[in-house]
Amino acid sequence: MVTSTDAELTVALRQARSPVEPCRAPPAAGLRTRMATSTRVRRLLPTGLMVRRAERQGRAVWARDAEERDRARRAMEAIVGGTERAHEVESLACQHVVETKVRKALFWQPWTSPSLEEAASERLRGALHSGRGVLLSACHCGPYLLGVSAVAALGRTTYSASSWALLPPMPGYWGRRIARRRQEARARDERIVHSAGSFALLKALLEEGQVVGVYFAMPGSRETHFLGKTVMLASGSARLAAATDALVVPIRTRRVAHRVWVDVGEPLDARELDGEEELHEALAAVHERWILELPASMEDPNREGAWQQSATAEAWLRPEREHAAARAGLRRGLIRRQAGTSRRSSTSTSAGSSAPSPNSSAG
Repeated sequence: MVTSTDAELTVALRQARSPVEPCRAPPAAGLRTRMATSTRVRRLLPTGLMVRRAERQGRAVWARDAEERDRARRAMEAIVGGTERAHEVESLACQHVVETKVRKALFWQPWTSPSLEEAASERLRGALHSGRGVLLSACHCGPYLLGVSAVAALGRTTYSASSWALLPPMPGYWGRRIARRRQEARARDERIVHSAGSFALLKALLEEGQVVGVYFAMPGSRETHFLGKTVMLASGSARLAAATDALVVPIRTRRVAHRVWVDVGEPLDARELDGEEELHEALAAVHERWILELPASMEDPNREGAWQQSATAEAWLRPEREHAAARAGLRRGLIRRQAGTSRRSSTSTSAGSSAPSPNSSAG
């Protein structure tokens, strides 16, 4: 007998296997934005030239924009605070502004297959030919969206979890960004699945031996010593691998001038580690080392959709919005319990029994 959950999963798998539906780039408010986000125009502009232009723009923004300097300093304090690179915040913040501009420029340029060193290529090929599911674990470092192109170049499809790429492309810059993301996913035969509530779907894909891409450094409930501080991280990567015997392959995307490179770590095998916790810690260690090599290339952890101003040099807490939701849930639970106690109290009193004390543990 097929349960509703089984039926829903079957539908979700069928949808996930379908190529990403393309969409037209929605209109933008100004001519400058339309030109900057036009793939036709950007194909005519050499990538090296556009990257050098973005670097100059980043340095200019650092020189003139005090608000952007403060944002970048806070980002770098959150990333390198408590580490051996904490004293480099000022120089890293300037570099972070430059890298943000370059990442944006590379997003709109034609996406080419990234380069891999021979050892990285062998690791990736070995994992893809293992006969097991492969979980690609990345962080938001460098031009990270180009990372799965390395998998496409080897003839495999990646199922990427995303929170924004399948949203309706409303008019404006972000709507055009969504359209661009879908266009490139279709060109690389990449599939995109909603990250929210996707555990069962991603688990089923890994059990089939598919390649799944997830991001490691995202807010969650697992307290982890990461980047020299306590960070509340999502534990989905380790949970998925432990539940499916999938290989976990850490990857990092970085740039050298205008060329994009993908680094591939040694695959982590849940069978060889002592449970989900050890796998999570091993994965955290790999990403920590890579991030501290190029901290300025990491996106601001305080951005919308990540820690949202809850990441500092001392700790990365769960975003206030989540805390507020948790507090609201707790209040609702207390109200229900109090209502239940009141009803039981009323029933007991009417039956001639004494009501429980408000300070008692009953109920």
